[in-house]
Amino acid sequence: MKKKVLSVLLSAVVAAALLTGCGDKASESSSESAAPAQEEQSEPEAAEAANQSDAAEAEEQAGEAEAAEEGLTAETAMLVSATGQVIEPKNGEHYKFGFTEMSAGSFFDACYNGAAEIVEANGDEIVHVEGKADSAYQLGVVEDFIAQGCDVVFYNPSDAAASAAAVKALNDAGIPIINFDSAVSDLSKVDCFVVSDSYSCGQIAGEELVKNHPEGGKVAVLDFPASAAATDRANGFIDTVTANGFEVVAQMDAGAKPEKGLTVMGDLIQGHSDLTAVFCINDECAQGAYSAITAAQEDIEIYSVNAGPEAKAAMAKDGKEGIWKCTAAQSPIGIGKQSAEVAYKVLEGEEYETRIEIASFAVTPDNIDQYKDSDWQ
Repeated sequence: MKKKVLSVLLSAVVAAALLTGCGDKASESSSESAAPAQEEQSEPEAAEAANQSDAAEAEEQAGEAEAAEEGLTAETAMLVSATGQVIEPKNGEHYKFGFTEMSAGSFFDACYNGAAEIVEANGDEIVHVEGKADSAYQLGVVEDFIAQGCDVVFYNPSDAAASAAAVKALNDAGIPIINFDSAVSDLSKVDCFVVSDSYSCGQIAGEELVKNHPEGGKVAVLDFPASAAATDRANGFIDTVTANGFEVVAQMDAGAKPEKGLTVMGDLIQGHSDLTAVFCINDECAQGAYSAITAAQEDIEIYSVNAGPEAKAAMAKDGKEGIWKCTAAQSPIGIGKQSAEVAYKVLEGEEYETRIEIASFAVTPDNIDQYKDSDWQ
């Protein structure tokens, strides 16, 4: 609103200058009516030049007054983000970032740590509040970030379909959004989306299953429909295995958590005794599946996504004879760092990509020795 008022005042000053210039020249013309004809012919050109000079001077003075009021200089011009948000430079002050993920977990802790490393290295502040797998609660978190005056928000939605309200609130407040890991419902409303190639993660897990069982078989999928990333992973896996002789006999929501993974996998074992494998959209629900399968002493193989510490520990312990055959690696530390790096580019008016995808790879019992000593990559 302040910008609009200043623009109106600027227009008024310029108009006044033009009128004053015209009045002054009219007086000069009247008092010098006896001047030679040659001078009368050049007077309109002189008046026009004088008017333009007066207007330019008035505009420059008004601009300087506006800049002084706003604390801006020629070196700190207004910036506009990819979504059209106007960003005011901080003139040496520190930035404040908000960070919220769908729910607590070691994967998101690693994302946060990656972002915090970059932010804190710049002497800035980052506030971390998880979304508790509740879109209404997470909306309140976002509204609190706005009230705190955060300059950028790192946002991983609890529910992609319900993310519009939080995105709109940030857009209305003029706060850039770095969406990470799981997409919001409308990516055109965020400044950048940083993600593992989720579909490729599912493909990689599926390719390992096909390699281990070229004869095909029956599989189940533990998914999490509230997450767009989880849906992409499931689709990548399903497309790969069904094209190679496998049948998906069940697909169930396991909540992306160990507790529900345990319950759902237990039910699947009861209903499908001939499963060759189960695909889990993340290592956390796979932990529950692992517990259910080992407790039932079944030989159902697990293929998952993340390559987190729990999956790598199980592989290292069980060896090549174990049931956890593959986890498609994500790099949450890399996601966090890339998110923070692009946030600074947005704030500083530099060029940046609006979508950044981080490649995945397979971690298996065959190569676990390369990765077992680190929690995340």
